[in-house]
Amino acid sequence: MAQAECITTAIRELMSRGRPPKSTSPVRLAHTKFVAALTWNVPHPIYADVDSEDLDGRAEHLERVFAALHVYLTAIIADTAHNIPGGTLDRRYLDNLFRDLSADALCVIRNAAEEMREHENWRAS
Repeated sequence: MAQAECITTAIRELMSRGRPPKSTSPVRLAHTKFVAALTWNVPHPIYADVDSEDLDGRAEHLERVFAALHVYLTAIIADTAHNIPGGTLDRRYLDNLFRDLSADALCVIRNAAEEMREHENWRAS
């Protein structure tokens, strides 16, 4: 935990030094934006007495991470596909794989939150 805080602090210090030099590389720009998105999207801890709001918050955090990652992966895949002769990289297939993975991961957490909410409502009544 302390190590993660040190890394986060170091990234914030580097980013606060000003804008990075302009680059003509869309991959480098996508990487910079991805790192920036992660820097400001810090997950809140989940403690032993977890409730549905904790899970909802975690799902929202992951949704933002997946959105930033999707932009980054799209740039990487597009650049890679551009440099592969014959266009053998199926970008749509990879994009669909990512969308399925992120949707499934979020669904599991949101379903758990909904089940927990039902249990919380049952206990409260």
